[in-house]
Amino acid sequence: MIAQYILNPKGVSPLMHKPNNLLKLDVEDQLAWDPQVDTTRVVVSADEGKVTLTGTVPSLYQVTRTGEDAMLVGGVKLLDNQLLIGRLGDAITDAQIAAASTEALNGDSFVPKGSVTVDVRDGWVTLGGEVRHHYQRQAAEHAVRKVDGVLGIDNGIALTDAPIPSDVADRITSAFQRSAIINDSLIEVSNVGHTVYLDGKADSWAARQAAEDTAWNAPGVNLVMDRLEVA
Repeated sequence: MIAQYILNPKGVSPLMHKPNNLLKLDVEDQLAWDPQVDTTRVVVSADEGKVTLTGTVPSLYQVTRTGEDAMLVGGVKLLDNQLLIGRLGDAITDAQIAAASTEALNGDSFVPKGSVTVDVRDGWVTLGGEVRHHYQRQAAEHAVRKVDGVLGIDNGIALTDAPIPSDVADRITSAFQRSAIINDSLIEVSNVGHTVYLDGKADSWAARQAAEDTAWNAPGVNLVMDRLEVA
């Protein structure tokens, strides 16, 4: 089943093209605006809508957070996040990372107690186990990402099988239509079994992420294939 919608009947409005120097400054200002990231060693470059981040930040969480901040800026069409993690993690053992990760999972109210396993090798964390909802899997990764010494995460948490409605594509489309963020976007939703496919164009990176998150919220979905382009 395929569902499609156009919120702007006159067509998708193109994003304003920004000169490279202006886009670079806007991204730098956006990064500096976020008190949760340390961008003193981050270098921003822009080329025809493509933004590249290089340098180092103190943690894996800040790698992700800095990239998310950059994608919020109007005019960003593509992000190349090359940030590296500083050397703080070298002094932290795998056992310490595992213990801290388990504590972080137990302290997160969205992660069911005892549902997620942790394995750490050379600073890389592998998450296993099974949860009912995608947001619980995301919450587990988000909690561990903030642990000092984590260099990377392999999220292998599985989702329990649940029935999927026959009209799931229509339900997701209706949810898109209710969203102010996914405005001026042209998105086609389809599904094969428990897998949902998103095709077409989103008006911004924020709209694309919102569309993917919305599709994950649909009952019975265990995989979302995001093939959207940013207009």
